[in-house]
Amino acid sequence: MENTNPFKALEPDAACPAYLKQEVVSEIDMIRNSLQVVEVYAYDIFAVFTVFVSELLPDENQRK
Repeated sequence: MENTNPFKALEPDAACPAYLKQEVVSEIDMIRNSLQVVEVYAYDIFAVFTVFVSELLPDENQRK
């Protein structure tokens, strides 16, 4: 069985302009940098979120 890439059949001769590639890369860089800033101010955001949510949920030990 021949393995062909079906995406190449969509537009085999299409090319992306250089300015569009640069815009996409700059958007990805901005997102990465934003997430790094968030990580600096909230080091372990998932642990903080878990503690916050666990405080909102009823405690099983208090019911007994």
